Amino acid sequence: MTNSRQPKHNWSIVAAEKFVQATRDSGYSSTACAVSELVDNALQAGATRVDIDIVQASSGKDMEISVTDNGCGMDLFTLRQALRFGGSSRFNDRSVLGRFGMGLPNSSLSQCRRVTVSSWQNASGCARGQSNVIGRGKTLQTYLDLDEVAAGQLVEVPRPKALQKPPAKRAGGSGTIVKWTRCDRLQFKRPSTICRHLQKDLARRFRTYLLRGIKIAVNGTPVAPFDPLYLTGGRKGYATPYGDEMKYRVSSDPQNPSAPVGVVSVRFVELPVAKWATLSTSEKRAMGIVNNAGASIMRADREVDHGWFFFGSKRKENYDDWWRCEIRFDTILDDAFGLTHTKQQIRPQQYLVECLTPDLEVTTRALSARARAAHAKLKAPTTNSTAERAAAERSRYLKPLRARTNSTFDCADTQYRIVEKRLLDGSFYAAQYDGCDVVIYLDPDHAFYREFYLPLVSRSTGDSRSIATVLKLLLLSAGRSELSMPQSQMSSINEFRVAWSKTLQIFLSG
Repeated sequence: MTNSRQPKHNWSIVAAEKFVQATRDSGYSSTACAVSELVDNALQAGATRVDIDIVQASSGKDMEISVTDNGCGMDLFTLRQALRFGGSSRFNDRSVLGRFGMGLPNSSLSQCRRVTVSSWQNASGCARGQSNVIGRGKTLQTYLDLDEVAAGQLVEVPRPKALQKPPAKRAGGSGTIVKWTRCDRLQFKRPSTICRHLQKDLARRFRTYLLRGIKIAVNGTPVAPFDPLYLTGGRKGYATPYGDEMKYRVSSDPQNPSAPVGVVSVRFVELPVAKWATLSTSEKRAMGIVNNAGASIMRADREVDHGWFFFGSKRKENYDDWWRCEIRFDTILDDAFGLTHTKQQIRPQQYLVECLTPDLEVTTRALSARARAAHAKLKAPTTNSTAERAAAERSRYLKPLRARTNSTFDCADTQYRIVEKRLLDGSFYAAQYDGCDVVIYLDPDHAFYREFYLPLVSRSTGDSRSIATVLKLLLLSAGRSELSMPQSQMSSINEFRVAWSKTLQIFLSG
């Protein structure tokens, strides 16, 4: 016989009053990341403008943050669902910015103890096929209060109420306002500091939307897009693409042969060292040159992370500030990238790392070497080196070269130059005519240049200068000798040079 006085237990899967408090620590690394969730919601609702306002509360102790958009708004049912953890009508829908319906309540309560949501729609509604018309044309409002949940007073999302007086911020025929009050976990204590960090983070994270014309403002100041690749917006044309865009077809589940396949696109750019290297450190920081090295990870036109990904054993160095990488992936590959539900971090699966790293590591090493060489070139004298002058003076003791462009003309006054140029056949050097001049091209991506030539010619000691002169004369004489050979032998000479260069690459790379 059951004892009627035995205490009644709650066997629900989730202890709501404890879960809501615990979820505050679910991983939002900053206030900007939490606000970004609300911007995501606004964009999914078709908003063309999002206004973020940070003010000091009337009590003077806490700050209040509100996010207002002109999206399609929510009816009574949708509004109530929006404040439920996992209550999204688009649960696990990979075609949109969010997937799990955690963004609004989770991000809000990670920063504040009470979130109030007001929403309104046109009387005719704005979502096709939406059958629930309750509340259309009115401003509906509901809330979540952490203290009420903890005390057991609030066990479900309150039924939205129709406001007699619309919010002062309400604009347009439809929209939503999310307001955070009793903010006890904001990243900074001053509204101006939060505004500054929001401007910076949102400018980068939502740059694609801003470039399309979406308006985002923080305390009335428009957010200008920041493209870390310097290819679009106000920075268009500053960077130079490096190589072709690389595309990879990646399975969403390698263990399942029938699993969908997504595309990962990777592109690199180089920043103009010659133009920007002389800027002060503060100017470089203001322009976003320093502290932005690595890859920008883009999902659904929205940056979800940026950092040192897929570059293998390549260590970060100062020269890596002078190139950029952008990696875009299809939403079907969320699990491959290990995208967290907060959309602020990736944890790539090993099979994806193994797929991307070989190509990306080689490319980043080459770009770092090119940046190093560009800086060294700025420090080098602009006049011909001792070796180049010596070669020109001593050429009179050699049989004049015959210009290949005009077999009847002998070059009696040959000048010499050593310049950098990326060579596509794998050679560490190549010799060509420039009129009657002999030009030796050195590939800055080759280990010979990176590990031996550049370190040697960059030193300023007497012994190093002498050795560098001999090395340059060796290269100039090799190039001149190639150009003096009969045309019929050039194919064999080219084959030898390519084979020699590849062997040298392996030997010098260890």
